[in-house]
Amino acid sequence: MSDKVTLYELPPSPNNMKVRIALNYKKIPFEAVVVGFEDREAVVKASGQPLTPALTHGDRAIFDSSAILRYLDANFDGPKLFGTERPAIREIEEWEQWQHTDGKRPTVMIVSELLGFSDPKPDTGAKASARLNDITARIEERLGESDWLVGDAMTAADVLNAPWMAYGILPAERAAEGPMMKHFHENLKLGEGREKTRAWIGRVMSHCT
Repeated sequence: MSDKVTLYELPPSPNNMKVRIALNYKKIPFEAVVVGFEDREAVVKASGQPLTPALTHGDRAIFDSSAILRYLDANFDGPKLFGTERPAIREIEEWEQWQHTDGKRPTVMIVSELLGFSDPKPDTGAKASARLNDITARIEERLGESDWLVGDAMTAADVLNAPWMAYGILPAERAAEGPMMKHFHENLKLGEGREKTRAWIGRVMSHCT
């Protein structure tokens, strides 16, 4: 089997950023194929389904960001994303679940309107920002003890959550990248008193190159 790794990604998506971060963190060489919103032919041909991220490793295809992260952990050297001891594994899985119930919600509120999944409301940005500030209180408290959510190194707990919150701290220059980035910059804001959270997001997202 060829050892070539190819990532099929839609760059604005946090789910896609998770895999890119993990690949770079584990120092796995890969080729990136950008998939468009409308044209999914490349990812369908590679993985048999239209969603991103998808990853091929030789003749194997894996999709779903969490499944890909576990595949990378099981089949490649480098820092362990999901831990090696049961207490850490359980804690990482708790943060993985938290991502779905809380961590991604503010960003999803904004995206749902942008993509037409929900009717636009004038106060969505304010509500999403307030929720972002509320949920990151837990992160801010945890980061008072460590630079990372679990243990003393980056794990899947960080990789799975930080990309969803990165849109709350977009610098002004990112707004020039397009209407979506401009909308996020104007409507999703991580509030005051979240300095540790901002620094943590930066540490994680530094691997999204």
